[in-house]
Amino acid sequence: MKRESVIKPTRFVAGAAACLVALAGLVGGGCGGGREEGRSEERVVPVAVAEIGTAEVTPVLEYSGTIEAWREASVGAVMSGRVERFLVEAGDRVAAGDLMVEMAGEQLTQAKAHYMAAEKDWERMKRLRDRGAITEQAFDGADAAYQAARAAYELVLESTRIRAPFGGVVSTTYLEEGEVFVVMPGGSATTPAVVEVVKMDTVKVRIAVAERDFGEVRERLRAEISVGGYPGRTFTGSVRLVEPTLDARTRTALAEIAVPNPREVLRPGMYAHVRLFLPPREIVRIPHDGVVQQEGTGIYYAMVVEDGTARRRDLELGAMYGEYHELLSGVEVGESVITAGRYRLPNGAAVEVREGEDAR
Repeated sequence: MKRESVIKPTRFVAGAAACLVALAGLVGGGCGGGREEGRSEERVVPVAVAEIGTAEVTPVLEYSGTIEAWREASVGAVMSGRVERFLVEAGDRVAAGDLMVEMAGEQLTQAKAHYMAAEKDWERMKRLRDRGAITEQAFDGADAAYQAARAAYELVLESTRIRAPFGGVVSTTYLEEGEVFVVMPGGSATTPAVVEVVKMDTVKVRIAVAERDFGEVRERLRAEISVGGYPGRTFTGSVRLVEPTLDARTRTALAEIAVPNPREVLRPGMYAHVRLFLPPREIVRIPHDGVVQQEGTGIYYAMVVEDGTARRRDLELGAMYGEYHELLSGVEVGESVITAGRYRLPNGAAVEVREGEDAR
């Protein structure tokens, strides 16, 4: 700021000598007021600061996926046949081995007829043996034929009985009673199955882990699952499987998360938001208010107070945790960064650290 010195005008006196003196004064110093050079005062900017420190954090990775049944099986018959009777319907609970569907077919009819004929022959031969009318060797032949016919019938009969492969819930029946299930050459069928069973007391979520996170996702990592059907509620699970290789097209690896579901409120097909909690670690942190993004760029910097002067430091930042960024480089622990008054603050400006409302 410049300051002006006011010089009072010189008073004129009577007489020539006085006039000459006055004139000399005007020539030498001037009768009017003069200006002396002012000097500048540096402006001091009030600021607030925060000290760079460390903190323990739990990094979280976020993904999305779809709820799937822990196990599911589309069960059909071994051979072609007509659906004779359903013993279950969609929504029923079954235990492993429970009979769900009875089938009928030509092979079963033939096998049963052959078995019944062999049984009658065996009974006749047994009576003859008991009376001593035939040799034991002759009876043994009839007995072997009977045992083979019975085994063949039981095998065909069991192949027309559809049983639950594991305990769970019947999710779908594909046919109606009276409809025919056909097995084509090669083992394929005209319908996907007769009954579908799912196990839901535990469910799973599959996610595609990005290459950047692949090294950090491990088995047994804790996971939290949330679904739109239950707002504000979370379900806890853990990573049970991570594929050892990445897909060359997507640069992702499949990971599977197991989620206990004892009440079976999580249903296959639900959209799931997944949060994976990595092991805790210590980071250097910088408050969000201390970080400035250079306009129109991806460059971030902070203003650090050094001996009453603001100095710019370019930053390398990591993840954000609440009101803090992870600080990878740029400022050291213990240094103070400006959190208020930093905008449009030139590098090298004089600053004064103040608190609260005084720091703007």
